[in-house]
Amino acid sequence: MRSVSDAQSDDMFYEQRLSLSGRLSLIARTRIYQTFIKEMKPTEDTSILDIGASDVDVEEANLLEKQYPYPQNITCGTIGSSKSIVARHPLVKIAQLSPNAPLPFPDKAFDIAYSNAVLEHVGGPQQRKFLIQEAMRVAAAVFFVVPNRWFPVEHHPAIPFLHFMPSVFRAALSKTGLSYWTKVENLDFLSRRTLKNEWPEVTCTRFRRHRVRCFDGAGGGSWRDGSLRGSSSLRLCA
Repeated sequence: MRSVSDAQSDDMFYEQRLSLSGRLSLIARTRIYQTFIKEMKPTEDTSILDIGASDVDVEEANLLEKQYPYPQNITCGTIGSSKSIVARHPLVKIAQLSPNAPLPFPDKAFDIAYSNAVLEHVGGPQQRKFLIQEAMRVAAAVFFVVPNRWFPVEHHPAIPFLHFMPSVFRAALSKTGLSYWTKVENLDFLSRRTLKNEWPEVTCTRFRRHRVRCFDGAGGGSWRDGSLRGSSSLRLCA
């Protein structure tokens, strides 16, 4: 999980947005929300943990909290301040998370653990695996989303194409005001292949219409659909 100082990621990300990039992000995140609703099928009784909710209150942030019709069933897991979330979304619950630490909930406390654009900020493979396993421990179903690795514009610094070559990206920006994004612990580039290598037992389904790729499975290597019943199911979207 991101370090406490990495709560700055949201501030830096949204401060550096270009208007076009912001609009594209809003469209993409709206489609992700629609895919979440379609695939996970939450109801008015479904409890949801949002891992990595942002305290930066801009149009494209926290679309789950903005659009979900039952905000009283959402628990926002945050690092750092939650003042803006509380002010904008008074019905949600707040839980303070600590970096690289177990999620502060008992087993299967939630129906769904949801996380959008967080996994690429937690560090390397071990940190990603730990967070996903913790999400699977506390929720019956898990829905994680990461940015499209091969989208032409790297949406954090809003620079085109350079991220196709990570070593060049990190070297070119290391002496600039965007150097924050050159550190792997702040931004890693996750592709479908990367996730597949880290979770080799997961089968892949591609949502061509939304350009979202989902990897569906269940805990313990017994892979199935996204039902909220039984052992945990996992969906990774890249």
